Amino acid sequence: MLALLFLVSISLDSSQAAATPLLTYGLLLSYVAYALAIAALTWRDWWLDARLAVATHFLDMIAFTAIVLATNPDTSPFFLFFILPLLSAAIRWGWRETALTATVLILFYLAGGLLVSGSAAFEMQRFVIRSGHLVILSAVLIWFGIHQQFTRLFSGVDELERRFGRDEDPFPHALNVAMKAARARSGALLLGCAGDRRFAGVRIVDGAASPAGTDMPLMREALPVLLFDVGKDRALATRAHGWYRFSPAATLLDRDALLAFGADQGLVAEVRSGTRHGWLVLWDMAELSVDFLELGLELGRAAGAMLDQDAMLSAIEEGAAAGTRLSLARDVHDSIVQFLAGAAFRVEAVMRVSRDGGQVESDLKELKRLLIEEQSEIRAFVSALRRDRELELTEAVDELRTLARRLGRQWSVDCRVDAREDGASIPIRLQLDLQQLLREAVANAVRHGRASRIRVDVGIVDDSLRLKVTDNGSGFAPCDGGSPADPWSLKERVDRAHGSLSVESEPGSTNLVITLPLTNGAAA
Repeated sequence: MLALLFLVSISLDSSQAAATPLLTYGLLLSYVAYALAIAALTWRDWWLDARLAVATHFLDMIAFTAIVLATNPDTSPFFLFFILPLLSAAIRWGWRETALTATVLILFYLAGGLLVSGSAAFEMQRFVIRSGHLVILSAVLIWFGIHQQFTRLFSGVDELERRFGRDEDPFPHALNVAMKAARARSGALLLGCAGDRRFAGVRIVDGAASPAGTDMPLMREALPVLLFDVGKDRALATRAHGWYRFSPAATLLDRDALLAFGADQGLVAEVRSGTRHGWLVLWDMAELSVDFLELGLELGRAAGAMLDQDAMLSAIEEGAAAGTRLSLARDVHDSIVQFLAGAAFRVEAVMRVSRDGGQVESDLKELKRLLIEEQSEIRAFVSALRRDRELELTEAVDELRTLARRLGRQWSVDCRVDAREDGASIPIRLQLDLQQLLREAVANAVRHGRASRIRVDVGIVDDSLRLKVTDNGSGFAPCDGGSPADPWSLKERVDRAHGSLSVESEPGSTNLVITLPLTNGAAA
């Protein structure tokens, strides 16, 4: 395109080629024919494109020098040929090759200027200005080459969170994203654990997904990405410094596995996900070229990132489910189980009265009433779990007092709640914790300490809710001869609420002091 443009330019301004018109036209026409031939040879042949890259790059620089020398080097419009080799080096390789190309081209241009500097038509000022322009342009394109390594041809990784649904299988989803980005009609994604020779995954051909696997590593060397042509036994990769590496496909790949998948020509990219590693294979691509080496590298990273994200979300869900199961188990233990234990305690008392010939009807009615109240309490508990709101401390204390009276009748103890109410609000989750803590504390005091009197003090201290439970029981047994052992069920609930628990116990008196933060995040 540049050569054709300059042919038109010469036809409009023949003074540029007045000195050597035949040489100028001959160079441009030859370059046009050469460029068309290269385009035809490499249009759909990525192997030949890579093979001819260095030779054509050198010929482009020679063409620039020859065309400038054939015209006026200080005023020639053909210095734009200077841009073509620089852009080619920056895109194909990197900033070092771009810098080397720029140095050679500038030296060629200066040499050409010096050869004609003695002619009458030579203008030193313009020659110096154009030389400066070439130096500045070289610096810009070298900068482009340096920063080109940070350019991402595939932006799908940034959209993973928005596009990745938890109801989808991560393997076919990641493979579909890669196939869409590379415009491939077929592909496979295979992963295996470290030390395992078996690699399994999924294959998609013409939109149909099926399981796929291999008993041998697909790539014989640890290469990030390569292009392959099994039929012609070709494989193209890049070395650490950016130059191409040409190899027989049989030395780098398991050709039998690729042919079994139906992959004759395409790309293989390394994929790493947590403790697993494997490969992304794409084939049936109409526009396969050396540019896919960079694209394949990004697709491999994207596929690994998607699988890592799925593993992370699965771990989060499993952790949340385990926390929910533990919380429900604790709530059931502290409410229903403790109530049933208290009910059994009352039934045993009724049975003793019955054996002594006493009247048990009133006791049975009381037990029935407790069962009805417990049913209402469970319904209220479930209703509270379904909503997220705060309630006044006064309301929470009233519910605690009602619960204390019921627990007193259930366990046949004197249970009272005192509070310093100052208008504070508490999260609904914290209110549920308070009720369950009171249930467990009363049950422990009666069953293990044989207490007959329990006093509960509730108040706000330094942005925390303080619950102090005092009983007249025999206390907790000491742990390792030191301080009293913490009741494990109370401690688990307090730890979950990010609170603290202290126990002071001695025969005839036990004090439990529980402190819970009022923030929603801590109490949730």
